[in-house]
Amino acid sequence: MDYNIVDLGGLKKQLEVTATAEDEQVKNKFESAYTEFQRNAAVPGFRKGKTPLAIVKKRYGEDIESESIPDIVNEIVKGIFEKENTKVAGVVDYNLDERKIGEPLHFRLTYEVVPDIEPRDYRGMKLERSMYRILPESVEHELMHIQEANAELQETDSLENERAMATVDLQVIDEKGVPLIGQRRENYRIDLRSKAPELSEIRDRLVKSKPGDEFNMELETYGKKGEPTGKKPFKVLVKKLEKYVMPDLTDEFAKKVSGGKMESLDALKKDIERELEHYYEEKAEEELRSKIAEELLKTNEFEVPDSMVEDYLNDLIEELKKESRNQEVDESLVKERYRESSIRAVKWNLLAAAIIQKEGLKVDDAVLERTADDEASKYRMDRNKLLDFYKNSNDVKNKLLFNEMFNFIVDNAEIKVVDKEPTHEHED
Repeated sequence: MDYNIVDLGGLKKQLEVTATAEDEQVKNKFESAYTEFQRNAAVPGFRKGKTPLAIVKKRYGEDIESESIPDIVNEIVKGIFEKENTKVAGVVDYNLDERKIGEPLHFRLTYEVVPDIEPRDYRGMKLERSMYRILPESVEHELMHIQEANAELQETDSLENERAMATVDLQVIDEKGVPLIGQRRENYRIDLRSKAPELSEIRDRLVKSKPGDEFNMELETYGKKGEPTGKKPFKVLVKKLEKYVMPDLTDEFAKKVSGGKMESLDALKKDIERELEHYYEEKAEEELRSKIAEELLKTNEFEVPDSMVEDYLNDLIEELKKESRNQEVDESLVKERYRESSIRAVKWNLLAAAIIQKEGLKVDDAVLERTADDEASKYRMDRNKLLDFYKNSNDVKNKLLFNEMFNFIVDNAEIKVVDKEPTHEHED
């Protein structure tokens, strides 16, 4: 067997292989395939398993060998890559020449290699870590959300504020105010608490309305995939207004919303405070990790294999298909929209793997046990069940390996702690 590897520039290379029918890998595979076919074939004129090999080759040889070639190619390529110590990022192209029985097997494989990365500047980083102070106002803010989630709707003739639900009929009209057939939506419910920009005008109008009111207004419309399709004139009929009536903050309320776990309102507030502390601890950690990744990606430049980016995007598309419950997903739009973020994600994974390898970081039993102790305490879960799950989950182990890398970077960094207060700008 002869092979040649050509450098195509960047991370791309091409492997060209010529293997004769007498080469060991090819010969053994073909002979095995013939024997298997002969053992199970029911050929007219012969008992099952008793067809002469010469007849098997003459009648079915081309099909048998063709079916065997993919396995032969995989074995040949795997052996060459192991011999050359090649780290393959992905296959770009594959060409197999046509052949007849007895002729050499000839193919070309274009592939990308994983870049050689020498990570730098991950020791001695100067970083800021946020320390969020949980104030009484933050607890009260979360308590208000719990109140709202347990509020009851009460029908009313007028509204005092935006804590309300409006039920309306929406009818598209033309420029003369004539209703367009087939473009009507009845009993459409609008939660006036939403701060969505497209609802701002109709929300302000509905707060001042009464049941039975009618008015015309231009509203944004959307396609089947949720994309904006422009404004259209609508006739709006207000059918019902309901206001949210907030429950009183009592010990009974605390028992109800906690499923009986909290006996008093004070206990509920303390529990909310603990949950906020956990949330903002994780938020601060995520902010720190994002900053580490951002800084290291700036100072570590290397080429990213296109094939790995494509694989990442294809995985993303598959996830979107699952989430959309078999609804159509515009794959070209997804690839266009998420290509830059996918390149960044692949680059970071490669850089992180290089740091992990260089520092010899690993996840052993001590790491798993420490993590199980921390998570069990934080989330009030069974420690032994968590530990068993961690030991049998490769996804968890990979996540913990990244945790070890971040911990290593932080332990070798200059950290400045910055006090912060929780904010709620992200909320509707």
